[in-house]
Amino acid sequence: MDKISIGSIIDVLERVAPLSFQEDFDNAGLLCGNKDNLCSGVFVCLDVSEGVIEEAKEKSCNLIISHHPLIFRGLKDLLPNTNVNKCMLKALQYDMTLYSSHTNLDAAAEGVNTLLAKTLGIENFIPFSEGRQEANYFGIGGIGELREEMEEKEFLGRVKVKLNIHNIRYVSGRNKRIKRVALCSGSGGEFIPVALAKGADCYLTADLKYHDFLDMENRILLADIGHFESEAIVKRHIASLISKNFCNFVPLFWDQTSNRVKNI
Repeated sequence: MDKISIGSIIDVLERVAPLSFQEDFDNAGLLCGNKDNLCSGVFVCLDVSEGVIEEAKEKSCNLIISHHPLIFRGLKDLLPNTNVNKCMLKALQYDMTLYSSHTNLDAAAEGVNTLLAKTLGIENFIPFSEGRQEANYFGIGGIGELREEMEEKEFLGRVKVKLNIHNIRYVSGRNKRIKRVALCSGSGGEFIPVALAKGADCYLTADLKYHDFLDMENRILLADIGHFESEAIVKRHIASLISKNFCNFVPLFWDQTSNRVKNI
């Protein structure tokens, strides 16, 4: 395998999803490590955990690329008393580099939302807001159309199959048939009014509240498809972005297909 620096791999990701695209609350980017080091292997995951770090070490990967940043809030110490601290200590111990591509990748033209729309067969997908004119920028959330109308349950069935989802929380909309579909990967409850205003028959997102459903019943098919489930496709996407730019360099990824938060 050709020798590639960690920084050169990060550069590829940031050409697609510059850090300037991230939301103000976010903490995407390089979290620890040295981007000048040579990369022995890339391990891609949705969330960093001790298990992820151990498997990355076992497979000789010194660069872990996650969608969600391990560090969201300021650290007051590095004592092994929280999951975040334990992961940071383990990453430092193993000389791992941790990098996150989060809301900057959500908002990219080749990002999570456009990939989600393509996976679900949503065409003519455009952003909720077109106010920001910047190369490769799409925005958080968008709306498009299915090629043909579908019944509510038929469309939700498609979503379950395409995204490998077992359960979807939802309330039915006004006309029971779906043509215009809005979506926002991850937590997108704030965009419910936008989806309504743009005439969506359905809005797919995650982390919705009970009263969100009550307010939207018989107005729009509102579906909570799960935070993990709406973004699980990002692992293969990140891996493919790297593989396309570096021949003979194949990233590995955390083979976790189910949410760490369990239902009984």
